[in-house]
Amino acid sequence: MFHSRFNRVVAVIVWLVCLVATTAVLIAGVSKHGEYLPALVLVAFFAWVGLWRPSVEVSDEAVQLVNVLSTVAIPWPAIIQVDTKFALTIVTPQGKFAATAAPAPSRLTTVLSRRDVGRAKAQLGTDGRIKPGDLPNTDSGAAAILIRERWEQLKREDRIEIGIADDTKASRRWHIVTMVVGGLLLAATVASLAYG
Repeated sequence: MFHSRFNRVVAVIVWLVCLVATTAVLIAGVSKHGEYLPALVLVAFFAWVGLWRPSVEVSDEAVQLVNVLSTVAIPWPAIIQVDTKFALTIVTPQGKFAATAAPAPSRLTTVLSRRDVGRAKAQLGTDGRIKPGDLPNTDSGAAAILIRERWEQLKREDRIEIGIADDTKASRRWHIVTMVVGGLLLAATVASLAYG
């Protein structure tokens, strides 16, 4: 399973800020500043949804992309390409599926990551230019390596049926509870700030 280390660090920082702010509100008095509490819960919830929870999960059956609003399960026979131009993206005949957990690197990260270009070239089997998103110590590159290595292993072991990509469909499961809770927290925040 792959999680963005950077996103998780940012999530922890956001939660610490929310905790400090909540403590300050409680010390100052809920009756005086209580209208800010729903907003703090909302921010903490969004940090979990958008930064902590997203992941890329690899099993022998499929690649699963846990994103903010949905989870997509892509069976191995459906995969025709693993791209990293803007984010880790799995290409299938029915469309492209990007991973929230594995964005392509910023320019600064790309400059700092150049020392790992040899590993990326070896993994991709190329002597040419490597996309910044394929560098191993970037989120998109690390997730892509995880997927490509398992993909190659399964192909070597003849565990992926060839020629059925058009007939093999990815499935999407929407995070309805997340959407409802987010909507309720947003409504509570707006109401609290407007009428608090």
